[in-house]
Amino acid sequence: NIWSHLLGALVCIVVSPLVYFKYIGLTDTIRWTDVAVFYIFMAGAVACLSMSALFHTFSCHSEPIAHQWNRCDYVGIVFLIVGSFYPAIFYGFYCYKTWQIVYTTLISIFGAATIVAVVRPEFRTPQYRWIRSSLFLAMGLSGIIPALHGLALYGYHLADKAISLRYMICMGGCYVFGALLYASRIPERFFPGKLDHFGASHQIFHVCVLLGCLSHFLGVTKAMAFWHDSNHSCSIPIEQMRAVFNK
Repeated sequence: NIWSHLLGALVCIVVSPLVYFKYIGLTDTIRWTDVAVFYIFMAGAVACLSMSALFHTFSCHSEPIAHQWNRCDYVGIVFLIVGSFYPAIFYGFYCYKTWQIVYTTLISIFGAATIVAVVRPEFRTPQYRWIRSSLFLAMGLSGIIPALHGLALYGYHLADKAISLRYMICMGGCYVFGALLYASRIPERFFPGKLDHFGASHQIFHVCVLLGCLSHFLGVTKAMAFWHDSNHSCSIPIEQMRAVFNK
């Protein structure tokens, strides 16, 4: 549990400047907003993975320390979810600035409210396990609304380019699958005592989070490249793009 997310955080730290020097810094049409939303996502990923690793490292120190890092772990999850929304909304509504503001504001408020909830002491107790999972799932699944909105605006084939729809679906699938296993304690509930060191639901959940981060990273970079290669100034009407891509 420590190494899976610690290594993931280190990979994100190393990859972040590479993306800038290999693509972002070499693309003339890239604006500060592109840079901001991309690195908000990367910062959210680093925060989530590093806080998770630190929680698992210090959870055996003492009960007060474990509780403090447990709260940090939950806050890190919120940072990752909200940070993932920012570039998805930015490119999903690249030529619709009002919708960018609306959806970004809503997920920011949702994230702030979730942080207020997760830092409460009772939230850490075992009886809140399903509530914890449900709250994080609700945050993630709220992305279905802007995704369907984007699908209605673009049609499937253009949405697959503009939003990197298949990557977003893959990311959501990884997170939902991992969260459901974590909440239901599968598979260790069927093999008590045999998965204490390897193969437990929490470890599978960690792997699912890493796969979700990877899928989102690929989706965001592809969406960024699509808009800056095809319509960075929004001079081509979306209706015209839709007609071309959805033939």
